[in-house]
Amino acid sequence: MEVKLRFSLVDLSEKVVSMGDATATLGADTLLLAPSSGGPLNLSLRDFASIEEGEYRIAIHLRPSGSLLLFNAGFKYEDLARSLFRSVNELELKDLLMDERLLKQGVAADGTYVTSTRNSLGRCEVRLYETAMVVMPEQTRLLHLKFRDVLGTDVNDYRLLVKLENGETLELEKLGGELDPLRKMLTDSVSGLSAKAQTMVKDAHPSADLAGVLRASQLLKDGRTANRYDLEQACPGLWTALEKKLSGYGIGEEYAFLKKSSNPDLIRIGIKRPLHAEEAKDYIFFLAPVFSTDGKKGGNALAFEASFGEDEGRATYFFRIWSRKDYPLPDAKVMELQADQFAQELAEGLNAINFRREPIYLTEEALSTPERSRYRYAIMRIPQLRLLRERFIGKVMHSSPEQWKEDVAALLAFNVAQKDDDSTWKKADEGK
Repeated sequence: MEVKLRFSLVDLSEKVVSMGDATATLGADTLLLAPSSGGPLNLSLRDFASIEEGEYRIAIHLRPSGSLLLFNAGFKYEDLARSLFRSVNELELKDLLMDERLLKQGVAADGTYVTSTRNSLGRCEVRLYETAMVVMPEQTRLLHLKFRDVLGTDVNDYRLLVKLENGETLELEKLGGELDPLRKMLTDSVSGLSAKAQTMVKDAHPSADLAGVLRASQLLKDGRTANRYDLEQACPGLWTALEKKLSGYGIGEEYAFLKKSSNPDLIRIGIKRPLHAEEAKDYIFFLAPVFSTDGKKGGNALAFEASFGEDEGRATYFFRIWSRKDYPLPDAKVMELQADQFAQELAEGLNAINFRREPIYLTEEALSTPERSRYRYAIMRIPQLRLLRERFIGKVMHSSPEQWKEDVAALLAFNVAQKDDDSTWKKADEGK
């Protein structure tokens, strides 16, 4: 759409960079401002950190700094505000869902998200994807709810209530004839995700009883991870079965090597069924924290290793657990608690991007290319992903078992020798 309006563009110090009358043209991923005097401004919607509207003004906070104010849009103001939110939300969906298939769309509703307070979402469109429900309000940012976090659904006075494990609730009303179909499809999607997790547990441990399968599948549902103690409490024998599965998927030797350097009770294992049915094999991974109260020992790292079971080129990824100037901590118990918390955050970040690696290790320069631009948005919107980029130490390629072990030892030694948290490890023969 095109709108004639006035604008003001300021930098981080609130210095006016450009202002005046302009024609604004909103595209699929850009906002083009053509001032009545001066050159055009082509702004990427991926750089819109937030949008606020009110009193016939639209304030856009830009990444990495600065802001844009749009006003005097006349009778087209409301259309412009709705179109901006919709375009940004559509782009966010494209970037954050990472190729998930759309199952249902076009469901109109009035939404309220209940946390510690009631937050009105206004008129919304509801969509269902393979692993998540998305609510797209007309005048605020979208709401992304994973099926694995849904505790259940209910209907009360023609309102659909979606209850989450964290105690929060999404209320949808004015659904009309879509109330029952939406609830059924949502319930089926949540149940299907649970069924996938149960099948994966039974495949790994065929002799497990049903109660154990149900408990363990909740711990491992849709990419969640669990440690040995929790899995053995839920389903005796499953941990040993998963260790064997790691070997069957070609990463048993790496697991055994890192297990010797790690606290075995803190290692976490996860399994995930592929999004698409034609992808036959499950995805299995483990997280192994390596650290010590002895600062002379290599460590302060969390290792991530994964496999589809195919003989593809693989690498082990390492992340810094603590700031290098603080390592080691004097209290071993505190270190264990913090290392385990970071392992859970790492797993959440990986799951949010469907276990893609590029958003983690690519440089800012590499992320600026058009084919990788969607990763920039994911980094901005996913706190766990930003944390992984900040903590990334380096990756060790699987050239040969002996070379891999040597490189792992070199990376761990490098990590504790450095004082600058921004330093990353790379083999000398890898170049820049």
